[in-house]
Amino acid sequence: MVQIAPLDHSHLPQVMRLVNSHLNTVVPGWNLTPDYFWEHLKRNPREEVVDPWVVERKSIVGIVRDRVCAAAHLLRYGDDTRWKGVGDIAWILFWPGEREIGEAVLTECRRQMDAWQVKDEKIWGNGLSVPICLGVPEVWPHIIGLMEQFGYSANEEVDESVYGGTLNGISAPGKPPVRGVTIDRDVGRLGTRFVVRLDGRNVGQCECISDLTEGGQLPALMGWAELSEVETSDSMRNKGIGSWVVRHAVEWLRLAKCDRVVLSVAREDEQAGAGRFYNRFGWMPLVRQKHWGRENKK
Repeated sequence: MVQIAPLDHSHLPQVMRLVNSHLNTVVPGWNLTPDYFWEHLKRNPREEVVDPWVVERKSIVGIVRDRVCAAAHLLRYGDDTRWKGVGDIAWILFWPGEREIGEAVLTECRRQMDAWQVKDEKIWGNGLSVPICLGVPEVWPHIIGLMEQFGYSANEEVDESVYGGTLNGISAPGKPPVRGVTIDRDVGRLGTRFVVRLDGRNVGQCECISDLTEGGQLPALMGWAELSEVETSDSMRNKGIGSWVVRHAVEWLRLAKCDRVVLSVAREDEQAGAGRFYNRFGWMPLVRQKHWGRENKK
């Protein structure tokens, strides 16, 4: 018989095995520490805008014969926020082969959403509070099958791939690919930003984050970096600007002792050629992930 219970500290060792086994299928070697995981159940600093909108949080586990086989983390957003009436299954996990327990936990999630009287339910997958993991990845087919069984559907507008690889063998930036272009380094929205300029105009940019360990809280992410905001102006496409700015970022990350990188690529950008661009650096798609949800009340 399945027992549904609030997640407490005594469940933590088993829940961490569940969480980290799933996380390892997304990015190799990534793991959360128990302290980091426990603290981030209370708040998600990576969501500095929307996390303060959360007014209720609940974490539950599914137990059979003292074994934690499933777990979930739920959020409800306040009525005075932009997400009025929204409930979020921040994450739900269960071991493959334990579908019945997964069903019991998701049933309890639905019961709680009804009790909260939410109008829309989301499954965004961002509750683990790690970089890049902002959806339900395709490498969790047992989770996807359960969501489909309960009437959730994927949001086709939020579809992205996680690319990753090493920084080994990537050559130095070399000379500017276009006469007159310069490159500057400054503080970006997410990390260190490299900006390519021509005649005073920004024609390309790239941001990089050299520490994904949260100041040492996530030692398994040591050596990993993240790239974001890689852009080239339409007038400068196919002239080597994109590769040049990325190579500058790679050189910077090497100075920070990073040797691996991850980045998120939206489906439309991937289809437009971004995937082929990153392939040239030896970076390959690791996983595709989508956001899920359902509208359950009028």
